[in-house]
Amino acid sequence: MVVHEAKSTIGEVTAITAVCCAAMAAAANLLGAVILVRAFLADPDRLDDSLTLFATLGALVAAFAFGYGGLLLARRDQTGRWVLIVAAGAQVGLGVLGLLATLVNYDSEYGIRWFAEEPVLRSILIGFGGVPGAVTAIVNHSWAAALAAVVLGALVLLPAALPWTAAYTLARPKTVVGPNV
Repeated sequence: MVVHEAKSTIGEVTAITAVCCAAMAAAANLLGAVILVRAFLADPDRLDDSLTLFATLGALVAAFAFGYGGLLLARRDQTGRWVLIVAAGAQVGLGVLGLLATLVNYDSEYGIRWFAEEPVLRSILIGFGGVPGAVTAIVNHSWAAALAAVVLGALVLLPAALPWTAAYTLARPKTVVGPNV
């Protein structure tokens, strides 16, 4: 009987953290898309058609990117780490746009109808809805939702961008064919 000692390296811990946060971000985007579509189907006059469509498609693309990037990173594939960095960077960028829109009191003057003003605690939950949450923050000038959207992206971006995660993926043995988690 051979007993292998299980050692956990910093790179392994950061990669697992990035994968778990990516799964959370994928689920948040899917949930945000479902909530947005249900709200649109319940009352189509309450939400703007094209903004609903593009926010939903953006959420689905983001969910796929976070899910697929997390899967590749779990397999110690360097490509998955880069997919997570790009997807999380886009999520952070949307949140920052929401913060800027709130700061300068941006109004598109297109008469876009969106969700009504929400209390701060509910705005935070909306912001954790991924792309739909960030779009809601931009349209409604909600600093809490925008900050939550930034935090959601940063939770994935930070562990994925760490050098220890990169070293962990680059140290993958060439003979590994399947998952190496």
